[in-house]
Amino acid sequence: MKPHFILPVLAAAGILGIANQSLLAQTTIFNDTFGNGSTIQTAPSTPTANSTTYEIFQQGGTPANFSIGAGDLHFSGRNTQSVLTEAQALFTSSPVTLGTIGDSLNLSITFTDTASIFPSGAPSTLNIGLYNSHSSPPVTGVRLDSTGSGTGGAIGWDGYVARIGGTGGANSAIFTRPPQGPSTNPNQSQDVLFNGASGSGSYTNPTGMLVATTGGQLASGLAQASTYTLSYTITLSGAGTLTISNALIDSGNTVLLSQIGKTSASIETTFDALGFGWRYNNPPPGVTAASSADISSIIVSDNISPVPEPSIFAIAGLAAAGLMRRRLRRRTFEEKP
Repeated sequence: MKPHFILPVLAAAGILGIANQSLLAQTTIFNDTFGNGSTIQTAPSTPTANSTTYEIFQQGGTPANFSIGAGDLHFSGRNTQSVLTEAQALFTSSPVTLGTIGDSLNLSITFTDTASIFPSGAPSTLNIGLYNSHSSPPVTGVRLDSTGSGTGGAIGWDGYVARIGGTGGANSAIFTRPPQGPSTNPNQSQDVLFNGASGSGSYTNPTGMLVATTGGQLASGLAQASTYTLSYTITLSGAGTLTISNALIDSGNTVLLSQIGKTSASIETTFDALGFGWRYNNPPPGVTAASSADISSIIVSDNISPVPEPSIFAIAGLAAAGLMRRRLRRRTFEEKP
C-alpha cells in the first residue's frame, strides 16, 4: 500500500483526536464552603454540588466541640495527650469511576490549624482519604473506641489514605482502607483514616496494605493560626494501576511535603466519599493538649476522558470511507492502459 493511501485513515483519526481533546477539561463536582446547607453531626443527607453532611468521629470520648457556618467547618479533638479525630462525608450521589488511563480525581482541603493539630516535634499524623462507600453514608459521628454502631456506615468503605507523619512517630505513607469485619469495639470499624494506630479506636480487621512509604516526616509541624491545603489525587495511570499522590502546601504555595506511590493490587476505581483528620499524639512540653482545625473549603474535581458522541464516530467514518473510495477510483483510472 502506498503511503498516500494511508492518509485518509490518519485524517479520520485526527478528527477523532481533535474532537476528544476539545472535550477534555477538569470538572469540579463538589465545592463546599459550608454556606449552602451543609450540616454536621446530623442524619446524613443526599450530597449536592456544594453541600453534604459531615460526621465527626473521635477516640476516647463522644465528639462535642463542632460547628458549621459560611466559610468554616470546625471540629476538635478531646483534651488529652493522644487522640484520633476525623470527619467523614459523601461528596456526590453519582460515584466517579476512573475508567480510562489518565483519568484522575483530586480532593483539596484548605484548613487552618487553630489549636495544635500537628505540633512541631510531636509524633502526630495528618490524614486524608478517598473511598467507595458502596451507597452507605456514614453513621452520625460516634466515639470510635466504644460500641453502638457496629454495622452499616463506613464499615464497608474501601479506598486509599495518605498519612503525613511527624518527628519520632510514624513515617509518612500511603495505604489502603479495606472493608472491615467485626471488631472488639464495633465503632472502631467506622474509622477510615488511621490503619491500626490504636488497638481500640482505628480500623484493624483487616489493617490496610502499604502502598508506599513516601515523603519522610514533617519535622517542622504546623504553625497555629496558619492556613494550609492538602491536595490529594488518585490517577488511573496504567492498565490495572493507580498512582496516588498527596501534597501539603502552605498559604504561600510552598510545598512542605509531597507523597506518591503506585498500586496494582485489587484496585478500587470508583469514589464518592472522603475523610480528613489527625492523630494528636504526645505533644512536647508546653504545648496545649487541645487540638482543633477550621476548614474553609473542600473541593473535589475530576479529569475524566469523555466517550466521543456517536455522531463524531459517524462523521469520521464517513470521511474516511469517502476519501478512501476517491483514492481507489483515481488509482484505478490512472492504472488503466
